[in-house]
Amino acid sequence: MKEWLLKPHLEDGTVHNNLIGGLTMNLTGVFVIETGVVNRGDGIGNIATVKKITTPDGVKVSFSPVSYKRALWRSLQQNKHWKEPMVTRDGGVVQRTGTVIDSEEFDFAGTMIAKPKYERESTLLIDHGISVNNFGGDMEFMTNMAISKLYGENEANIINKEIFYGIYIMPFGIEVDRIGVQEIKNLDTKISDSDSVEDKIKKVYDALNIGNISDTRIKEWVNIVESIEYDEDNRGRKVTKIVLTKEERKRRLKDLLEGMGDLSRRMEGSERNLSPCFSVFSLEYAAHRYMFLIRDYINKKILDGGYLDFNKLKEELENFAKQEQKTLKIADYKNYRAVVNGIVEEIFS
Repeated sequence: MKEWLLKPHLEDGTVHNNLIGGLTMNLTGVFVIETGVVNRGDGIGNIATVKKITTPDGVKVSFSPVSYKRALWRSLQQNKHWKEPMVTRDGGVVQRTGTVIDSEEFDFAGTMIAKPKYERESTLLIDHGISVNNFGGDMEFMTNMAISKLYGENEANIINKEIFYGIYIMPFGIEVDRIGVQEIKNLDTKISDSDSVEDKIKKVYDALNIGNISDTRIKEWVNIVESIEYDEDNRGRKVTKIVLTKEERKRRLKDLLEGMGDLSRRMEGSERNLSPCFSVFSLEYAAHRYMFLIRDYINKKILDGGYLDFNKLKEELENFAKQEQKTLKIADYKNYRAVVNGIVEEIFS
């Protein structure tokens, strides 16, 4: 049995990604986003509703992790040249397939194929974006009167839309140690130590029943693969472990964070801003406990009708973390890229 199946540390003391109980590194974060309606509900009659959720503090507007991720993948494909994932309909449900080698989206989003059973848990975890301010019941009355007149009619269709504009808080997490690392269980890839990286890639995709991949594409993949190993764990399960190069893992995290910092979603003929105006990151907090301070500060300012002084909020957050002997990385819209690039450098130094 190979030692990477058992040991959380390498001989030089660095953490090794492993299958059984190794140490992990998580990057937690909270975005403060100022925008309008990002998601709509199913609608009631001729009323286009917003997504709402009832909280102890009142009725809030929300947007879903699915809609956020859909906008993010689309943006990264357009602006960072991320590759679209392979898809399959095995088992009757359309899902992503492939491995972390062929698609950055697969790396972060994962998959769960029922038949044959093959899964990868997502490494990017997004919670709902929830507004701080309550939904006030505002409506917009719309018709297609102008177009109807062009057609020579005086009748028009009518639609009412619930509208909203406010400040959302969106927590998220990234399992940094799993970026570009994939452990595939019970897949008989028959890889041997004497195989070349190119041959190992071919055997993995053959075992996944993914054919028709050109030799040219596989040769390109070789450049981003650090290792592919195959063994049995102590339960007798076949395990194939793929690890991408440090440079590729670093690029993917950098692309992802930069993409999250400059994001919008097309909706109803306009772009809805999803770029954070204020961001907080931590490599030390296992959960987003600092989110409550952000929420309470913004909520109090809204209730008091006061100005949102993010410098003051930053100071309060830093003091909060200092008392717990932890650190937070804090960014506004002006220095966001510099802060996230510093985080990436720290992780991969």
